[in-house]
Amino acid sequence: MLFPNPFPDLLSPDPGMAAALTAAQAQTALTFPAAGVQTDCPLSVAAVQNPTSTSPTFAYAGFRDTEMHFSASLLKMAAMLAGFELRQSANDFAATAGDCTAGTVFSGLQAAFDPGIESSVPRLQTEPGITHAMRVPKYPSIFDAPQNLASGGCLMAFNPTFTASMRGMVVPSNNDDASATIQALGYSWINGLLANAGLFDPATNQGIWLAGTFKGAFPAVRVPSVNDGPSAQATTTIDMTRFLALVIEGATLDARSVDGIAADMRGLLADAQSTGDASFMTTGARMGIDGLGAGFTITHCKVGVGGLTNDGEVASEATVLSHDASGQQFLVVWQNLRNLVDRHNAMAFLVRRTMLNFLGIP
Repeated sequence: MLFPNPFPDLLSPDPGMAAALTAAQAQTALTFPAAGVQTDCPLSVAAVQNPTSTSPTFAYAGFRDTEMHFSASLLKMAAMLAGFELRQSANDFAATAGDCTAGTVFSGLQAAFDPGIESSVPRLQTEPGITHAMRVPKYPSIFDAPQNLASGGCLMAFNPTFTASMRGMVVPSNNDDASATIQALGYSWINGLLANAGLFDPATNQGIWLAGTFKGAFPAVRVPSVNDGPSAQATTTIDMTRFLALVIEGATLDARSVDGIAADMRGLLADAQSTGDASFMTTGARMGIDGLGAGFTITHCKVGVGGLTNDGEVASEATVLSHDASGQQFLVVWQNLRNLVDRHNAMAFLVRRTMLNFLGIP
């Protein structure tokens, strides 16, 4: 199968979480009256329910969560998903290949995949300046030479260069690595994958959209955003939270192929938090920013920082964290936060109070 079928929405609207968020917004308005974070910033929060089950659920609430906003490097998560999903599709194709010669397999992938990829995003077929080579994957730039399987067929794995680019794109959030990754994958694979997976709706231009290379290597293709007008890197917080829930749940992403990918993505996001570009809510990670404070541990993260066209710099992030005493795990996604110390402190307070309110802790 080239593209996955639409993924299920694992988020369940939860009255308790909604009440916790509303109360936290009121508390933030009193504690940080000048920051305006509780009204200006889209925010999604989900509590992982039954985390040891084979089918955990996510108690969800959001604010302005369906608005599209420019979120800079947060959208590198879209390229990460697209890379691993392409590996899944390539492994499924190669599992029945009789000849594992690199040229034969890559030509087979091109013939089998490229027509469907081209047609998956009609807009990109007529977008000025966007060529066929910018739309489809460059298979030899992504995959190592296929390996013969004892059971028959071929095993597909990323080559060392693409592996390094994918990691560099996520862990220290390097723009050169992001550009190399996006150029190799192609705009139509990335956005066709997001649309087919149910994470972008081309009819409304809502969801997760990535059609820029962060370095200007390809022309940018933009969709409307609230905070920055036309944007090549934009998302809603609810769709990014849906994606993050799929990564944490794992089984849904892994079910469509013999090639599991969820653990690989969790590993990159964990390394981004521990050794790369940590959450803005990490206490002590950035000068002057308080973070969440004691009692919470952040385990996975991807942040974004970028300048708006005419109005300063904004930050965003997608984070997985746990309340230490209870073990309760949360997913948090926010965007359009002015990249200023007082705004970060207000956001950390808002998130902390939402989680504590949900747990019934004063």
